[in-house]
Amino acid sequence: MDMQYLLLLQKFREATGGVLNDFFVQISDLSYGVFIWMLACILFWAADKKSGAFLFLNIAVSRFLMQLLKLTFCVYRPWIRDPGIVPVETASGYSFPSGHSVTGASNYGTVLDRYGKKHRGLGALMIVMLLLTMFSRNYIGVHTPQDVAVGAALGLAVVFLGTRAWAWIDEKPGRDWIVPVAGAALTALFLVYISVKSYPLDYDEAGKLLVDPAKMMKDGYKDAGRLLGVSLGWYLERRYVRFSTDVPVLTKVTRCGVGALVLLLYELAFMPAVTAAVSLGWIGFALTFGELMVLMVIYPLCFARLEAGKSARTASAV
Repeated sequence: MDMQYLLLLQKFREATGGVLNDFFVQISDLSYGVFIWMLACILFWAADKKSGAFLFLNIAVSRFLMQLLKLTFCVYRPWIRDPGIVPVETASGYSFPSGHSVTGASNYGTVLDRYGKKHRGLGALMIVMLLLTMFSRNYIGVHTPQDVAVGAALGLAVVFLGTRAWAWIDEKPGRDWIVPVAGAALTALFLVYISVKSYPLDYDEAGKLLVDPAKMMKDGYKDAGRLLGVSLGWYLERRYVRFSTDVPVLTKVTRCGVGALVLLLYELAFMPAVTAAVSLGWIGFALTFGELMVLMVIYPLCFARLEAGKSARTASAV
C-alpha cells in the first residue's frame, strides 16, 4: 500500500510535468540543514531566550532519537524496495523515520506550543507547514507514509514531554545540572551502541553497497555531538553567561545579523571543508558539538561582553 501511494504521486508528477516539484523541495528544505537552527538562534539571541533554548533542546533531542531509530531499524529507501519509484531528488541513508518530518515537528511544534494559544494565526501556519513538510517527503518520493508519520509523532512527542520536563526543572533551583549529565550519558551510550551493533550489508547488481553503514554512523556521530553541545551549552549559558534579550532593537538586529553570518559560514563553509579533508566520525562529532557551543555560549558571551563594555563607556562619557 505504501509503495502504491508513492507510485500514485509519481504518476501525478509525471502528468503535471513536475510543476510542483520545486515548491515541495523548497518546503522540505525549510525543515532541515541550516534553516532549523536559524529560528532557534533568533529567538535565543534577541526575542525570547527561554523559548529559543527550548527550541534548541527539542531539535537536538528529536534528531538524536531519529538517528537511534534509523540506525536500529535500517530501513531502505523506497526506490530500493521498489525499483519503479523514481524520486524527484535522491536522499542518502536509511528511510525510517523521516528526518525532515522529525525536525519539522520539533521546530514548528515548539513554535505552536510556545505561541499558538496567543497567536492563533501563527499556530495555524505552523500546523500547515508541518503537514506540508510531511507530504513533501512523500511527494518527492524519498519517504513512505509511515516514515513521515512516525517522524512527526516523534518530534511532537519530544515537544510535549520537553514542556513538562522544562517545568519540572524550573520548579526547583539546582535541577538544571541534570540536563548536561543526561545529555553526556545518552551520548556515550548511543556511541557505544552504534559502534557495536550489526548492520545489513546488501549489494546491488554492480556490487555496490545499497547503504554504507559507516557513512550512516557518521551522521549518528554528528547528532550525538549536537545533543551534547546543546545540553552543555544550555547549562553553561544559564549558569555563567546569563545574557539578556531586554535590549534595544538595534542591538537585537546586530546580534542576529552577525550571528546569522557566523552560522552560515560555519554550516556552509567551515564544516564542509573540514569533513572533506578528514572523514573520521569523531570529526563530525567535534564539529557539531563545537557549533552548538559557539551558538549558545561563545557568541552570546562575546556580544554580552561587548555590549556591557559599550554601555560602560557611554555611561562614563555622560
